[in-house]
Amino acid sequence: MHTRTLLNLALTAIVIVLGLVFFYEPGSKADSPPLTSISSDKIEAIRVIHNESHEEIHLERKEGKWLLTAPIHGPANMLVVKTLLDVAKTKSYSHYPVQNLDLTKLGLSSPKNRLYLNDLAIDFGVTAPLNQNRYVLLADTVHLIDNTAFHTITSAAPKFLDPALLPDHHPISRLQIPQVTISNGNPNVNPKNVITLYQKEGQWVAEGIGIDNPPSSETIATLINAWQQYTVQQIGLKGDKTVLATIEIEQKGASPIHLDLLSDLPQLVLVRSDFGVQYNLPAPAWKTLFELPQGDSGNNKLSSDNKK
Repeated sequence: MHTRTLLNLALTAIVIVLGLVFFYEPGSKADSPPLTSISSDKIEAIRVIHNESHEEIHLERKEGKWLLTAPIHGPANMLVVKTLLDVAKTKSYSHYPVQNLDLTKLGLSSPKNRLYLNDLAIDFGVTAPLNQNRYVLLADTVHLIDNTAFHTITSAAPKFLDPALLPDHHPISRLQIPQVTISNGNPNVNPKNVITLYQKEGQWVAEGIGIDNPPSSETIATLINAWQQYTVQQIGLKGDKTVLATIEIEQKGASPIHLDLLSDLPQLVLVRSDFGVQYNLPAPAWKTLFELPQGDSGNNKLSSDNKK
């Protein structure tokens, strides 16, 4: 009897394991159908709903460009947009009618996160224990899909904004910054000494108060290029610190941009009010974006009257 009991228990365990494999484990990925039949080029609007925080993030395609339209405004992060668009064609490894499932156990009775592709709603539940694929609810069917997009879907609104400091990529024609000197790694900002950088007869020149020897055109061009190409790693919602100075950027073919430098030294925090965000930059960015070494640049004389 003891041997027969053990055999029965072993057979029962095998049946349970096979059942779990059938329920949780996807079949051949090559044979798996896409989650939806929507083509990504037909998707004109994306919404991400965070039910716990009541945050709604809206993305819209306008004239071929993706824009973040709520709760903050600006050009969209195209890597994020692609990740969300790819959900439409992600593989459905397994799918089950809802009437056969306990949605509460799958995190789908009151889902924390919902994705809309146009008007198609996709609810995101928990992960399957055997393969860490994610349960999603689409209409009256539960699917198992890759977990690739979940981190993006759960991100706060600033993650959806283009991370470029100057996202429209128009060439800078004029840059006005406060004078910044760096001592022992700490920035010293003099907002009263405003430095204006611009091109004159094909050379970059500097005007302002506080520089004894004008920097070379090449030195200025390096700093201008740093502003042009800088990508921000940490973006948050606009803070309420006092403004220490304002940076003004003029670009060819675009409206001027104003960035407020917050009085949060030694941290480097720039606010873009028209987007409703602040850029939290690491300490080396002080040197990259503000330090302008002086030197003998020949004909590039620095004016002290702030006139071009």
